[in-house]
Parts: sequence; structure tokens; C-alpha cells
Amino acid sequence: MNILGRCFIVAIFAFMFAISGICVHELFPSAVAHSGDLIKSISGLIGTLFAIVLGLLVSSSYATFNNHQADLNSLVNSLANIDLLLKQFKAVSNEPRILLREVVLRLLRRYWPDENGVRHSDISYSHLAEDAEMMLEINSITQSFENIARDDLNSIREFSSGFIAVQSNIIRSLSNQIPTLLLVVVFGWACLLFFLYGVLSGGGFFSIFSLLLGVIAITSTNFLMLELTHPYQGTFKVSSAAFDLLLDAMTEA
Repeated sequence: MNILGRCFIVAIFAFMFAISGICVHELFPSAVAHSGDLIKSISGLIGTLFAIVLGLLVSSSYATFNNHQADLNSLVNSLANIDLLLKQFKAVSNEPRILLREVVLRLLRRYWPDENGVRHSDISYSHLAEDAEMMLEINSITQSFENIARDDLNSIREFSSGFIAVQSNIIRSLSNQIPTLLLVVVFGWACLLFFLYGVLSGGGFFSIFSLLLGVIAITSTNFLMLELTHPYQGTFKVSSAAFDLLLDAMTEA
């Protein structure tokens, strides 16, 4: 199920609980009036717990998004440095630089696919193995350069190792999403909270409209969390500008 579908389900359930609360208010007005203070205390407690956990989840999701952007910048840095080292040997570096450009193109297709490309959820360690194989091939070719210094060889190996390490971190992060059960529990609190709000508010157009606005706010928070933890699809995506610039530089040189 896509992100919008999951958010729509959260909105429907929260609003249904709010309407159920209104129905309870209409059916048992005296009981609600008698227990009003208790209901307000419980709703305050649940609201506080919900706000704290939701704030932590949003903060964690935003940190995940920033970490992905930082990791991608690290990938670009590693590839750019390898390319700069290879440029020093123009007479013999054509083959490894072609392979390096292919690595960049594969990363662009992998993380920012077109309509027929893979989705980020399909990214696995098999892709890492393919990248590692290509980087090993580049390192193997550079070892045959006649005039290459040992320091240059070590630098290429170091940047290649850093590239693989960052790739591994990205794949591991993509496989470690917010647990579905945690989201169910947190937004279950939201449904209970809107039920209590409905019990306290009673009927009326303005009350229903206010509850609907609250549901939209909660749903938008869920949307934000899911978008930030899926940084290669949807509305909020990490930028591919650094890879595009690197590819242009490698093509022009």
C-alpha cells in the first residue's frame, strides 16, 4: 500500500472514532456530563503521551532524511575523488572512467527511478555486491598503470572502500523503517483521543468541522513521517543534483 493510502486509512479511522464519540454524547448526555472532568483528564493524559511520542517520531524521521542526504553526498565525494585521480592518467584511464560513469548512472537509476525503474524497497545487498564487483574491477585496472604511484593506488582503494561502506549504510537504513506496530499503537492513541473529543464536544456542524481539521492535522503528520523515511520516492525526496553535476563533469572531461 502506498503512503497516501495508509494516510487515508488513518484519517478514516480517526474521523470514525470522533463521530462515534459524538454518538455516545448524544445517547448518554447525562453520563457524559457527570464524567466530564474525568474524560478531560484522560484525554489530557493521552494527548500528552501522543504529542511526546509523535514529536520524537517526526524528529527521528527528519534525522533519517538528513542522514540519507549526507550519505549520498559522501558517495559523490568518493566517486569524484576517484575520477580526479584517474584523470591524471588520461592515456590509460578511459576504461576505468567509463566503468565509474556506469556506477553513477546505476545509482541514479536505482535511487531516482523512472516509471519503469525499481522502487527503493527493492534495493538490497545484491546491488551492493554488483557495485563492489565493479569497484574491484576499477581497482584491478588501475594497478596495471605503469606510472601510478603507490599513494594514488592506496587513495583509490580508500575511496572505493568508503563508497562501499556508505552504500551498505544506505541499504541498511532503508531496510530499517519505522515499525508498523509502533505506528498502529501511536495512531490508535489518536483514534482514542478523537473519540474522547467527540464525547466531550457533542454534535453540531462546527464541532464536526473542528474534529475534521484535527484529523487532517494528524494525518498530515503521518504523511510527513512516512515521506521522510522513504527519501527516494514521493513528495519529499533527497536531491540528485550532486550526482547530476558529477555525471556532467565526468562526461565533459
